[in-house]
Amino acid sequence: MEHPSTLKIDRSSAARLRAIQKLWRSFKPDCSLNGGRITTETLSFESVRRLGAGVAASWLVTASKVDDESCSLRVRMGLYDERVNALRNTALGVDASIDPDASAVFSFSDWQADFLNFDVLTVSSMMDGQKKPDYPLFESIVEVEQLARVVGEYSRRIERIWDFVGGPSVQNLERLAIWVLRNSDVGSIWHTLLGGICGAFAYGEKELAQELIAQLLSEWEEFRRLPSDRVADVYDHVRRQVERLQEAMRRPT
Repeated sequence: MEHPSTLKIDRSSAARLRAIQKLWRSFKPDCSLNGGRITTETLSFESVRRLGAGVAASWLVTASKVDDESCSLRVRMGLYDERVNALRNTALGVDASIDPDASAVFSFSDWQADFLNFDVLTVSSMMDGQKKPDYPLFESIVEVEQLARVVGEYSRRIERIWDFVGGPSVQNLERLAIWVLRNSDVGSIWHTLLGGICGAFAYGEKELAQELIAQLLSEWEEFRRLPSDRVADVYDHVRRQVERLQEAMRRPT
């Protein structure tokens, strides 16, 4: 009889998803798993670690088909904070006190609610001063041992990211967010609508927030040069959002 570590997982997408989820849980027992999604080319699920009231880190784990014989695994880490979302509601003109359901669109089970997310391989490599490696591959008919090495490598890189800022906590999530925002020129970093700006304001980095605002408006100035009324309308909408946010941050607390 084969040893369990050498058992092969068949080509079934559902079987691969269950295997990756089981391995992920074994490496990250302090995280919850949120469902799973299977398409013709990918399978994915989200893992969430709550750090405090209204604050969490999440990981979107995605396996993608490369060819008939191999797949790749990618992991993006997201940062969620209800304080940041409250500022974003202000910028968007959403009054949660009038509409109590307005903030319900932001939940731990929806990774798009993260105000900032980034590629784990990219950021962990940045922290070590190294070039980002290729995304790890595994065979379509994969041995559990091979898959465990791939998932284990991501687990170690996530721990490296936390160790870099002092460990997983609410305060260190703030530190991580600011570090990522200050180093976002390396690419593979994504801001939810005004998320980076609101995060910088929420964490007391007003100068950084103003720099991000200047960068945002400069990019939209470039877009506005395009011969499109729609672009001009969106630009004006973005400016109003930024003005509401700046006005809110000037108010005495």
